[in-house]
Amino acid sequence: MRKIALAVTAVAALSVGLQTPAFAVAPDAPTDLTVAWVDGKVHLTWKDNGDANLVYAEYDGGTPGLIASLTAAGGNEISLTNPLTASDKVRLIVKASNGTEVSEGTATPVFDTRRPAVPALKDANLVAVSTASISWTLAAVADQTPGDPLDVAGAGAVKANIDLPGTATNSHTFAVGATSGVLPAVARPAAIKLSAVNEWGDSAQDVKVLRVGSLAAGMTVPARAVYGSRLAIKSTLDLFTSEGREERASGIKVELQARAKTTDAWKTYGRYAGNTTAAFETGIASLGNRQYRLLVPARKIVATNVIALTPATSTSAKSSVTLTKFISAGFTPAVANRGANVDLSARISPASTVKARLQFWDGQAWFDAGPLQFNNGYALQHGGAGDEPGSARFRITVPAVLVNGLTVSATTSSAFTLTIR
Repeated sequence: MRKIALAVTAVAALSVGLQTPAFAVAPDAPTDLTVAWVDGKVHLTWKDNGDANLVYAEYDGGTPGLIASLTAAGGNEISLTNPLTASDKVRLIVKASNGTEVSEGTATPVFDTRRPAVPALKDANLVAVSTASISWTLAAVADQTPGDPLDVAGAGAVKANIDLPGTATNSHTFAVGATSGVLPAVARPAAIKLSAVNEWGDSAQDVKVLRVGSLAAGMTVPARAVYGSRLAIKSTLDLFTSEGREERASGIKVELQARAKTTDAWKTYGRYAGNTTAAFETGIASLGNRQYRLLVPARKIVATNVIALTPATSTSAKSSVTLTKFISAGFTPAVANRGANVDLSARISPASTVKARLQFWDGQAWFDAGPLQFNNGYALQHGGAGDEPGSARFRITVPAVLVNGLTVSATTSSAFTLTIR
């Protein structure tokens, strides 16, 4: 009996000696890993044994960095929500985790995440008041991983980034592969810079800027002037190519236009390209009743890093009346003895042949004193001084006349005196 007890004790002791601690076992690495674009996002799928998962990004062979983690209930797929860093060589690695141990990683094929090149603005031209056509070049970025599963054909699409008045901004993306396009109508002044966008994100913006500015013109026109005198028209320009900052530009070309009546077409009578930083004169001879306006043609300025466009503008129509010019009018002699011979003469411009009227002042009102015929702008009438001594005031009224298709309005001379003694 003792031997048996000893034997049992020995077996028990041997059994205790054979017990070893339990070690955790790493899960198997995921299999069947795929990577593709789904709804514009990088999408990964894989198979595993129901484990949690860790997703890493490795750039240019460097140390992988954790970018996402999934619980065991999270499924075996993920769409990346954050953009990947631009790089020539990237791969994504998925590992399985059981909470204690992490499996070996399973990697995607290497792919690139390069953003597109920066587009270069080549030219721009107005096609409407607030719309411009533009052209550009966009170079292709060298593909270091041709044929990778995330390659998308093309160099990307060009995007116009539009800085509008105030704090508002807007953008317009053109079709992939396009090298020209028309911008949408924008409020002015606006600054537009180009960038490019591809599946990975946006490029930097081009340093060259397109400015679509606003230009306002002002003009003051004398309400009336005598025939042949210079009509002193004063003009101003207000140019804005940047919000809140008026540009003082000299040499902006302007045109003075006129027409006889509202139904007539405008005709250019003068051009000016002098100092436009302050008020400037765009005068013209007063040759008949006309409407005037200042026209500023569309403007384009091209410099190293800017193209500035301003649409054509004009002032509203301003009217001016032309009056007959009385070069001379009066009696010879102006002081005469009773019954003496007296001549009434007058000279006008334009040198019209027209029947005028002589008027006299009776102390309270003007009364008609008879016709006065002008021939080629000159009138001469012989007469005699009356028998009553004293002074009398006279004036001449000339009716409206038509000169070279323009009306010269009816005009009254200044009063002149005949004294009889």
